[in-house]
Amino acid sequence: MNRKSIELYPDYTSELEELKTNGLSLELLYRIIKKHYFNSRYNRKLYRRYMTLDDELPIFKRQPAFKEGNQINNRINNDFFSEIVDFKTGYFAGEPISYGYSKGAEAESVTGGEVAVDRATKAVTDFVTLNNMFGVDMETTKFASIYGYAGRLFYIDPNGDVRVTPVHGYETIILSSTDISEPEFAIRYYLVQEQNLVKKWVVEFYDNTEVYTFKGYLSKLEFVEKREHLFDYCPLQGIANNKELMGDAEKVLSLIDDYDKVLSDNSNEVESFVHAYMVFKNLNVDNDTIREAQRNGAIKIPPVGSSNKEGSVEFLTKNINDGFTEHHLDRLRDNIYRFSKTPNLNDDSFGSASGISLKFKLHGLETKCGMFEAKMMDAAQYMWKLLCAIWEKKNITVDPLQITMEFTRNFPLDTLTEAQTVQALIGAGIPKEVAYSQLSFVDDVDYVMEMIEKEKNDTPSLLDEDKVGVLFGF
Repeated sequence: MNRKSIELYPDYTSELEELKTNGLSLELLYRIIKKHYFNSRYNRKLYRRYMTLDDELPIFKRQPAFKEGNQINNRINNDFFSEIVDFKTGYFAGEPISYGYSKGAEAESVTGGEVAVDRATKAVTDFVTLNNMFGVDMETTKFASIYGYAGRLFYIDPNGDVRVTPVHGYETIILSSTDISEPEFAIRYYLVQEQNLVKKWVVEFYDNTEVYTFKGYLSKLEFVEKREHLFDYCPLQGIANNKELMGDAEKVLSLIDDYDKVLSDNSNEVESFVHAYMVFKNLNVDNDTIREAQRNGAIKIPPVGSSNKEGSVEFLTKNINDGFTEHHLDRLRDNIYRFSKTPNLNDDSFGSASGISLKFKLHGLETKCGMFEAKMMDAAQYMWKLLCAIWEKKNITVDPLQITMEFTRNFPLDTLTEAQTVQALIGAGIPKEVAYSQLSFVDDVDYVMEMIEKEKNDTPSLLDEDKVGVLFGF
């Protein structure tokens, strides 16, 4: 199974209209799941490939070239797939996203005053802390990178707190007339193992008010229960990796497979060199003689009859072109990194590159992460709308437009170069506030300026004898 035969995401336009018109039925539910099932199977294979499980790696399914005799069949996996996913995840989400609530007159006017702003800030902070959004964002990024999209399920725990958990793309179906980040209906379906070891499907159907649970075989589901989920909107949303809903490694799967094949072939050649065939010329050799040679390491072999031809023993080996193989592997490796927009950390020039050079090397990755950041922001707007409605029921007013999110890339900092740049800018007459904004580790320039001013005011002048005396105790 490959992506060529499977659509990136099914078109549910007709099913969505039927849901709005006639409501949910078992026949319609099965039709929706059936449409998504092959997409789900493909995504499960992608996850198993990320886990480097033998059954989903093409190189591990390879058969030996010879059915009998020499069956050297090295199968070497080079795990570019998980490297591409993990590098993007670490770069994008390795630094926690900063969540907050705006301060100032505008925030107070739409929220209900300074006290209301403080309550709103606490609501946002408590949600982020309780759910460890750092971990949630990391898993969401990873899932989206693998499958092309991920799910997020919101629910109310027994304590009445709002919780959120990432959901695998292969378990998630979003039905929306706009975007998967704004669901009108959603389905989560997954396998569970019964006490008799029989596996059955659990299907959860979400709308704006309720969740319907079904169980059984997909073609023969049985209704279990219906309950309110307490949200005002559908609590299962999707987060897209990009507009195409494509995983980060999907474009280079064939290149990775070819790399595995070439390196495995090369390993076979090396091993066959060690186990090379021995050729006897003009010598009388039988099977017993060969077995004796294997036992003792050396034997005396008589020539063939009365032949005057000189006898000899030599190994039969292949002529291996190391240069051609290495060139081919290098080209494959470069293309894998190039087309997946992943930097090659083994590049000799990478470790000694300056801050500017590093940014150029990370340009492709940054472009990819920028697209995902836009999708995360789209999804966040729906998330805050969902949460604000819940907080309103607790008499906590939170304006979703006042909730802030700041993304910081997990990028190696060249602080020395940045400091020199700031000094040069100030020396050229550039305002300090503008110069300090060039420091990558400074998030709030106004706060830095306040700190500088405070330190200036707290430091006594050497001409002020009273302040100096107090400072030094005389």
